[in-house]
Parts: sequence; structure tokens; C-alpha cells
Amino acid sequence: MIEKPVIVDHLFGDIDLPEKGYARHKKRWTGVHHYGIKKPLNPRPGDRVELLVYTSSEYFVDRVLAWFTVDEWLTRSEMELARVDLRWETPRWGWLQGWIGSLPAQVQGTMLRYKAAAHLTGTDAWVFADNQADSFASGTHYSIWYDVDQLPAWTRHARVYQVFPDRFNPGEGGSWTQTRNLMQPCGGTLNGVIQKLDYIQNLGFNTIWLTPIFASPTHHGYDISDYYKINPRLGTEQDFANLVSLMHKKGMRLIVDFVANHCSDQLPQFMDACLNRNSPYHDWFTWKHWPDEYMCFYDVQSMPEFDLGYGRPARTYMLECARYWLKRGADGFRLDYAHGPDQDFWVDFRRTCRQVNPDFWMFGEIVQPADAMAGFAGGLDGSLDFHLCQALRLTFAQQNWPLSRLAGFLQAHQAYFEKDFSLPAFIDNHDMNRFLVPALGDERLLKVALMLLYVLPGPPIVYYGTEVALSQNRSIHGVEGLGFDEARLPMDWQKKSDLSVYLSRLAAIRKDYPEIIEGNVKTVLCDDLKQVLVLNMGSGQTSFYLLINRSDEIQSININNIQENLLKDGMTGKVIKSGQGSLSISIEAVHSMLLFPK
Repeated sequence: MIEKPVIVDHLFGDIDLPEKGYARHKKRWTGVHHYGIKKPLNPRPGDRVELLVYTSSEYFVDRVLAWFTVDEWLTRSEMELARVDLRWETPRWGWLQGWIGSLPAQVQGTMLRYKAAAHLTGTDAWVFADNQADSFASGTHYSIWYDVDQLPAWTRHARVYQVFPDRFNPGEGGSWTQTRNLMQPCGGTLNGVIQKLDYIQNLGFNTIWLTPIFASPTHHGYDISDYYKINPRLGTEQDFANLVSLMHKKGMRLIVDFVANHCSDQLPQFMDACLNRNSPYHDWFTWKHWPDEYMCFYDVQSMPEFDLGYGRPARTYMLECARYWLKRGADGFRLDYAHGPDQDFWVDFRRTCRQVNPDFWMFGEIVQPADAMAGFAGGLDGSLDFHLCQALRLTFAQQNWPLSRLAGFLQAHQAYFEKDFSLPAFIDNHDMNRFLVPALGDERLLKVALMLLYVLPGPPIVYYGTEVALSQNRSIHGVEGLGFDEARLPMDWQKKSDLSVYLSRLAAIRKDYPEIIEGNVKTVLCDDLKQVLVLNMGSGQTSFYLLINRSDEIQSININNIQENLLKDGMTGKVIKSGQGSLSISIEAVHSMLLFPK
């Protein structure tokens, strides 16, 4: 028997591995911490909000206070928190003490700011939550915006096509400038996207996410040098306006990738701050030692981080930039490295965006544990669902998880997050190996994963080229690999695949049967030996059955307690009869079936 090679994923920077996870956990819970933990996570006018703070036994604490304001700290009130939930933590080998307090209800439109700190017994010292500051002025800010805005209804039915503009299409009459060096521009343009709108829509997508399109010295654009200018390589502001106009006429929406956490060292404001200590832009950044040492994204000196703290001028600038592109027709932002800025920043960001467009969608790239993701509720509308992505890749691409583990994950994952916390779902993107790499090119496994992507509640996101089985030359983690750019091959417009028809059919099912994503997913049958899983989903009186066979053999499946006499295969239209409340059916190897009530 020939062993298949294993292509390793590193989706969470390996903090999901015990050795790194332990170090993170210890650091995260040593000291005084709050992390915006509150109930409800997204308060509404009239809600009393419970705050929860934790102190570790490394500190001798006798009281915890929270201070809050509804007038931007012109005045403030004080609230003492009570002890609750003392627990032992073996990974840290210490005690963790919880403290709880309840903020008074507020009226619609109120912006409440607060801070929390623990008093060290027998001293005059206070330690502020999360950043461990020793003074009120330096303590971490938290914010709650009490409003009635909701997750826009259209987002629940969005089907998103992710485009890396430089690698998608040069446009009519144009050609790739080059395709050999993936670390250099290849020549895609906004006009190239415009010319493929019908193509994208025919695949069943009603929303497009563009990776960064603003001025930048790099091909990937995640280091922006001018937030008010379209990258000249990609086009002009008029091209952007044309794209928005045409998409809206077609009933489509546009998501723009927005990078708030950091910028390019070619940003004029940063360059001025480096040259002049008295620059008005000096305080936009955090200096370790001016002008040579400063906070930057993952220690990459060419990508300095903004200081987006409360009251900082860079925050005002970033909110103005967001407002600018909203007014020019963007329907949403995918927010890069959203766990970089504090949640407090995103509360202001959300209020700003909603005031311009109440129907605006903003979701973050939060590559963190689930509890950290959920903590951004009340600021962001939601987060890209990296946890589901990992689960689908481990189950179907690498096949490290038994199907029972996937079933258990889906049950817990759906129960944990609130219904109005948006979780756009995907199986790959521009920062990881395409699904076909760990799946060793097996398109059958890709189809099964895509089926789940489309029938689970989160809005599906599909990376450009998936419809033609576009893959890559090497793993991004390979010794000779180029890193992320390995997953960014130019679109092959000559390549054909039945995946395009498959995606179109999945989109039609999700559109025509919206009730399929409105209920809870339930496991009907799971057999790890036969590698068979049956899920029931849907709401009200309508049930849908998803049958999965991951094995290399045809499998026979028996399902009991079937209410319907006739079922239909959603992909083929074939009608299947059930008898006396049960169904016996054969399913081919490495395949999935979605059965509808007829």
C-alpha cells in the first residue's frame, strides 16, 4: 500500500497545537483581563450589561472596579464588581478569580466607554485589564454602542466570489504582463473584473470580494500607501465607479478589502513622521525608538502599525477613509487582521459605517480561538469562519478527522455563536494552500467540501479559479515555496471543469431553498467505519438530508424516521421513494447527496 503524502496546514499559526496553545493561554490569562467579555455580547437599548473581569492568583487582589462614561469622559461613574466563578486552571497551574458587575441600561444612540482595573491588596496600585497599565489614562478602553441596527438581511443570502484583482483578468485587449514571478504584478485590472461580471454571476455569485485595490508598492496591496487612491496598475477611481454601478444594476454587491491595522512605509504621513519628530503625524504610530524602531505588522519594517487607540488622530483618519469609500458605493468591508486593533476601535468603525449606509456589511479576518472571535460582537458584524475552514480541510482534504468529529464540531460551533454574528465560510483563500493541494488534486473531495459550504448557514465564499480546479505549483510551506504567493496563480481562462456547473447548481439550491440554512444542523447517522455521515437540516416543516460517503467504496445507507414518501436528489433531480418511514439508498465513493422533499 502506497502512503499518500501529507500536506500540512498552518491556518492558526500553530496556536492550535499544544505547545503553542499552552504558551498563548498562559499569557492570555495571567494578570488582569476582561477582553470585552460581557452579556449580551451585542447590547441593545434598554439592556443591562454584565461585565466579567478575571484576575490570576499571581496578583493579590481585594477589589475590582469599572469606570464608565456616556459623554466621552467629561464625567464618569464608578461600579464595583463582585467575586464570582473562582476556578483552578491546570494549564497555568494557578487560580483564576472572576468578578462581575452590571452596567445600567442605556437609551438608543448612546456610546458608553469604560475601563476596568484591579486593586492590589495593601498597596495604592491598580492594574488595568488587558494591557496591565498602572494608570487610568493608559488603561485599555472598551466601548458599547447601544443601537438597534441589525446584521443586513442581504448578507445571509450572499454568495461571495473572492477576486485577487492582479491575478484575475487583464481585461479586453490586454494580456498578462508576466506570469513567471508570482512575487511581482501580473497585470490584472478592475476593467478585467468588469468584463467578467456576467461570468461571475452565471456561476451563481451575487457578491464579489476584491482583495486590496488601493495604492501600494506591492502586488498584494496589503501595505497601502494612499487610502484615497486606486492602485494605478489596477485602474482609476472612474473604473471603480463603473464597477460599482454595473454591479448594482445587476443586483450584485461589492466587498472591498480594507486594511486598518497597518500601512506601507511609503505612506506620506509615515514618511513625514520619520523625518520630523514634530510632525503632525508622529502620534499616528507607536515608536520604540524614533525614527528607526516602531511597532509594525509581524516585525515587517515596511508595514508600520497605526496607533488606533481611543482619541488618537490615526483613528479619526481611518474612520474618514472608510466613510469615503462607503460614499462611493462599497457595500461592505473585509477587514484585514481585525484582531490587531482593539475591539473598542471597531465599535467606532461600525457606528461610522452604519451612519453612512445602514445596510453595510463588515466582517473581520480574526485568526483566533472561537472565544476571541465572539468577543468582537458589538463592533464587527462577524468574522471569516476560520474554524469551519479548518474543520472541512481536516475532514475532507487531509482526512485527519473522522466524520464523527466533524459532526460534533458542527453541533457545538452552531450553538456557540449568536445568530446575528455573521460567519462567512470558505475552504481556502489567498493566504493558504488551495484546497486541492492537501486533497492531492482529488476533485471529488473538493465537491463534497463545497456542498457543505453551500448548505451550512454561513454565507459561502469561493476563491477565484475554484470553478476550473485552479491549483498551484508547490505548497506555500514547501522548502522551495514562495509562501502565500504560491496560492495566487493567475486565472487560467482556457481551463475547463465541470466544477463550474456544480457551483452554479449549489448556488441555485441555496437561492431557491433559503429555509435550508435557517434551522439547526442535526446528525441523523454517523458511521466512522464505513465513513458515512447523514445530516438533517432545514426549518419548520421542511427537512433536507445531506448524505456523505468519504470512503473509496460505494456504501449503502439506511435512514429511519423519514416523514416524506418522495425525495429528490438536489443535484440530479432524480426522484427517490422512501418506504414506511425509512430510506435505503446507495451512494457512490467520495460523494455527497442532498435530498429534498418532493
